[in-house]
Amino acid sequence: MLAILGLAAGCSQADSADSEEQPQETAPTATTGTPDNQTAEESAEPENGEEGAESTECELDLPGEPDWPVLLCETFEDNRNEWQVESQDNPYARYTAEISDGQFQVDYTGKIFADVSRSALTWFDAGEAGDFALSVSGLIDTRLISTSWGVAFRANEEMDSFFLFSIYNDGTYALDIFENNGWIPLIGRRPHNSIQLGQANEVAILAEGGDFSFRINGQEVNRFEGGLLEGGIIRLVVTAGEGASALFAFDDVVLQTAPDS
Repeated sequence: MLAILGLAAGCSQADSADSEEQPQETAPTATTGTPDNQTAEESAEPENGEEGAESTECELDLPGEPDWPVLLCETFEDNRNEWQVESQDNPYARYTAEISDGQFQVDYTGKIFADVSRSALTWFDAGEAGDFALSVSGLIDTRLISTSWGVAFRANEEMDSFFLFSIYNDGTYALDIFENNGWIPLIGRRPHNSIQLGQANEVAILAEGGDFSFRINGQEVNRFEGGLLEGGIIRLVVTAGEGASALFAFDDVVLQTAPDS
């Protein structure tokens, strides 16, 4: 998991959504399969949501069609799916990621590094699929509005292009694309009454070809048509503005892939 920096379009301070900023990497960690000079540890078992993994029995509600194979059904009873459990202290953020109380928890603090004008963003591998349906429950435990979590998808190996659907700690959501070294808002920050402040919120994403739909707590909040990125990497993302701290808690992650993708 690398941390990258950005201005509001999808990963920035809560009161701006117009600026662009090129992501920058923190020091790599040895246990992750993230871009650049990191290498995933070899394993005979498929990693979370890896294409080719056998369909999994799942007692959780499915975000996609019943006949879509389930690649990941995660309740965090243990770390059998090899989530990136670690601590890191880098120039942009300090955090500890662990599985605790049946959740994947990230205790996260953005450092002061750019005159309190940017945010630190860190991602964690969730799976890989072409056309997919994903649902995940996420909680932000802080009063600070300069925090968010979301899902990066259709990412390539280098993470130099991807979509990011985010839910912010002020009751808003957004969809952005990172491409050509900059952020472009596709669905600008907007509020929705389905977002529960101070409580866990379930985000569900359905991606088929270039068409995406987004649900929050069971309500469809928006759609987007014409997405052209072809990467298949999916990652959970946490974001905090400079000097902001939050405890992020994820649970009930379900990833399905379309049968022909």
